[in-house]
Amino acid sequence: MSSSSPIKILFLAADPSDESRLRLGQEIRDIKERLRIAKEADKYQLEQRESVRVGDITQAIFDFEPQIIHFSGHGTNQGELCFEDELGTAKPVEAEALAAMFELLESQVKCVILNACYSEIQAQAIAKHIPFAIGMNDAIGDKAAIAFAVGFYKALGANRSIEDACKFGCVEIRLQGIPEHLKPVIYKREITPTPTPTPTPKNNPFVPLTGIVKDPNKFFGRKREISWIFETLNSGSSVALIGKREIGKSSLLWAIQQQAEAKLTPPRKPIYLDMSQVYDEEDFYFALCDEMGIEECKGFRLNRTLAKQRLRFLLLLDEIEKMTWEGFTNQVRGQLRGLANGRDAPLRLVVAASTSLDRLFPDSHELGMVSPFQNICLEEEIELWNEATVRDFISDRLVNNPIRFTESEITQIIESCGGHPKDIMQMCYRTYAAKFPIIIE
Repeated sequence: MSSSSPIKILFLAADPSDESRLRLGQEIRDIKERLRIAKEADKYQLEQRESVRVGDITQAIFDFEPQIIHFSGHGTNQGELCFEDELGTAKPVEAEALAAMFELLESQVKCVILNACYSEIQAQAIAKHIPFAIGMNDAIGDKAAIAFAVGFYKALGANRSIEDACKFGCVEIRLQGIPEHLKPVIYKREITPTPTPTPTPKNNPFVPLTGIVKDPNKFFGRKREISWIFETLNSGSSVALIGKREIGKSSLLWAIQQQAEAKLTPPRKPIYLDMSQVYDEEDFYFALCDEMGIEECKGFRLNRTLAKQRLRFLLLLDEIEKMTWEGFTNQVRGQLRGLANGRDAPLRLVVAASTSLDRLFPDSHELGMVSPFQNICLEEEIELWNEATVRDFISDRLVNNPIRFTESEITQIIESCGGHPKDIMQMCYRTYAAKFPIIIE
């Protein structure tokens, strides 16, 4: 119902010929008058049906579609309401029968007023389905019933709530000097709230404990570093990531590989090589050419193939310290330098090392040469995590998870791990497992 639609009130009256006569006409006249002089007279629309038979009830509701239903008439001391039969005599209807009807109207009807003797039982049954139901807990006289209706609709017309209107109806009975003000009673539907399901703790989110983080959803932070790396690569320089072992350089290389095609201009095909998996120099050239999709070659033939086919690659070399070991010569490092030298060079490099480039290859200095990657690679120091980063990491991993770390647990992680990502991950893993030990990976 829109706010501009009037509130519809359906007045149902039944005064069977075999029961004592009631002043129902007076009641409906008084209700009409109170609504006519209300603050917002056009807010309410009143429709009436008289001499209502049982079969008339649902038809009147279907025809008018009311939000408030007001019944005036007789009630038995067993809690039945009396409508009329075909001969105009009393036809009692039990409480559960009317309640079953109102159950089908719970989305439409907001209030039911039963201005009849002993109608409290009916009101209780109806209030299981309708927000408000008002009935009488005893026999009630004509004057009291009319006074209640006057007070109720006077308050309703003044924009008071249903509950307040019921109270004003009772007050009106008292103001008239009638000792029946405790007979009207109001029942409110009790809505059982839908229980909020308790979130189920998820599998331990602090994984992997070691190795490369390949899942982009689990890769955390390093946004500043990634932004700087691509800015440097697009300017024509290569990059060297320098940082302590297991600080996250390999994961950062992997993230760069995943983002390279979207962020490199002009585009280059990214190639990732883990030098710890390469046996010697010959094995390196085999792996490199295989990743490039060209026939195995090195030296001049490699230079010529890349130039002739105009191939452009981003070569990501992890664990580059391996090139100082036995099986590798300065020639392979020199060739990589040559292939990466120049803005339009076939290769652009991102190498990861735990030692700065000027100290990484001492054999170059012995030959009076600079380190092979020095001057073509700009170094980026991969730093430990600060306190703010650790807190953000924990919060990120526990998002949409009912398990939370206490402040003392977070403080202990920060103080114990010294900002080292691997140690932080492992300690977070243990802290989470202590709270939710069931682990299914």
